[in-house]
Amino acid sequence: MFSNSEINEIAINAMTTYWQATSLDVSIAEQHLAGVGAVFELENKLKSHYNKKYALCISNATMGLYSIALALDIKEQDFITTPLTYGASLSGFLLQQNHPIFATIDPQTLTIDPESVTPLITPNTRAILAVDWLGNPCDSLALRQIADEYGLWYIADAAQSLGASRQGLPASVYADAIVISFTVGKSIFAGEGGAIVTDNEALYQKLVWLTQHPYRQKRDLGLSLTNEFALNVRIHPLAAAIANAIFEESLQYLQQHQDWCLRVIDALNEIELTQPLDFRKNAIIPSFFRLCTPWKKERQDRDLLKELAHKNLSIKLKSYSLSYLFEQPYYQAQYQHFWQQKVTESKLPSWQLVEIAQSYNKTQI
Repeated sequence: MFSNSEINEIAINAMTTYWQATSLDVSIAEQHLAGVGAVFELENKLKSHYNKKYALCISNATMGLYSIALALDIKEQDFITTPLTYGASLSGFLLQQNHPIFATIDPQTLTIDPESVTPLITPNTRAILAVDWLGNPCDSLALRQIADEYGLWYIADAAQSLGASRQGLPASVYADAIVISFTVGKSIFAGEGGAIVTDNEALYQKLVWLTQHPYRQKRDLGLSLTNEFALNVRIHPLAAAIANAIFEESLQYLQQHQDWCLRVIDALNEIELTQPLDFRKNAIIPSFFRLCTPWKKERQDRDLLKELAHKNLSIKLKSYSLSYLFEQPYYQAQYQHFWQQKVTESKLPSWQLVEIAQSYNKTQI
């Protein structure tokens, strides 16, 4: 297994090697424009990880989700999504004047409860936008079946869940498009960047046409005509070099973090001061971007820390607040017309969540 310092050293070497190479040969500096070199290698690793046909490296996950809305021409339509996520998950769809319809939450994973999706579908619904919140994998198979039955696009914000799995398969694997992130705190940290992974050839080609440099358009699409008006959503070449260099090592390092978190969950379930988490029973292995669980009754920080210490687990606790996106002041100010008409009557459980981490940051495991 690799340590954090070893992964950092690999990343630094990758940056140095890239910089030295480009100073000697300007053509190397242009490789990312065409999606070759480190970009090509990284995309192949992502295709292999998810067992998908296509991968497209991008500047960040937010722009990836926006690009998908553009490519699928989802505009002024309804989309079913989670009320429990970071606002940027929805921003691209909202900029297209789409109307969010908020599903209810699975209390185990804090992701979309598939059973709540079907009653929300209307003739104007075009897509399901699911989020692997806190690195917890959605029930991707159930969402896929619903999307197929009703002719919807299924888009997955998997920014926090690279390396997570459910029933032995990568998180969100059944989505039409999977969006991942390489920014701070994510499973692979390259400074910034992300990728879109898909099996849909038409979607992939449209994304290349709308978001990539003409060099890549020519390489991937085989057209003499190019689109100079495309958005620049391509990944930074240094980010691609870093993510490509540390890909395998970062996922191995993540596994150490996952093993530790699952050990903590086993201990929590034995202590019984928090609600049980049945991840092992249901073959769910989150990436544990954050490990959170609700108290069973009132807060008992001191008792929980004491019991965990007896099990040789040194941790720290802090509160984690749940709030709906539509309760946020900016959402209400900017999207009030959506908020009034499209929100379901469901409410989040009135939990007091506790966030559990090692007594030092997970990047120092």
